[in-house]
Amino acid sequence: MLNCFIKEINMLKKIIINLLLIFTVFFAIEYAAFVKTKKENIKFQQLVKLESNKIQNYKTRYVLMEDFSPAPFRGSFINKETNKKPVLWFGCSFAEGAGLEDNKTPCYKISQLTRRSCLNKTKGATGVQYMYYQLSKQDFSKEVPQADFIIYTFIWNHIHRLYNYQINPLVDMFNLRYKNNNGTLEEIKPVFKPLYSSFFIRRILNKKVNKSVLREANDFELFNLIMKETAELVKKYYPKSTFIMLEFPDTSRKELPLKEIKTLESYGIIVVRVKDLIGNADIYDDKYWQPGKIHPSEQVWDIILPELVKNYMHDKYLQNE
Repeated sequence: MLNCFIKEINMLKKIIINLLLIFTVFFAIEYAAFVKTKKENIKFQQLVKLESNKIQNYKTRYVLMEDFSPAPFRGSFINKETNKKPVLWFGCSFAEGAGLEDNKTPCYKISQLTRRSCLNKTKGATGVQYMYYQLSKQDFSKEVPQADFIIYTFIWNHIHRLYNYQINPLVDMFNLRYKNNNGTLEEIKPVFKPLYSSFFIRRILNKKVNKSVLREANDFELFNLIMKETAELVKKYYPKSTFIMLEFPDTSRKELPLKEIKTLESYGIIVVRVKDLIGNADIYDDKYWQPGKIHPSEQVWDIILPELVKNYMHDKYLQNE
């Protein structure tokens, strides 16, 4: 009897010791994953210069798969001296004016040039999916009942962002992802949510997604479907408006193929390339970029926007006018 009791005690000790070893190893792995993620997080913040925009208070947290809740937008510009319908602007930090003072942002400048209000619906580090996300909300048309011009500023990285923000251990505010389900746009709901208390698991799953990004990033099928359904929402809410997609070349120097431009135009979207608005100016000249060449400078907007207004935002582009 005593020998059996001693054996049970010894076995219990072994179990406890093994559990402690397993816990120690897991804690060490988890801590290492956390430290590495934290370092990448700091690097990410520096890379996209989140701190440069004083208007918005973006905070990167170590939480994933939260329901998407938009941070406050940068200020819109309301012209109270006109009864013209406003300009509605979507896009990322390029259109938002990251790093620029309020009176140097494209939304401010377009408001001055058109003498219309400009409603700023841009958000840094997002893309086409965030424009669709906003327009697809039932209360959006109540919030913005009228608009004459809808502008979406596109950069090549928006293609990557369609896929890259599904699982990302660096940020928690961009978990908007969609898929093409037999020609119908379908939102992808978070998966493996209970596992995301572990940084180690996050990193493994993120690497898996990043591999698929390399394959999917040049596939326009999903992008085109989102743009098509966005154009349909624009026609539904603002039937007399003009929908402009402004393609802004980023430092990748990649451009939309002509085939994709024709596809977008078939949806009723006017595709305008910045390179076609700036004449002989070199868009990659340092003076057209803020230090670090991540975001456009005020100088390039001063060239682009008057041409955009003159050529594509005249009343003749409005239906029934």
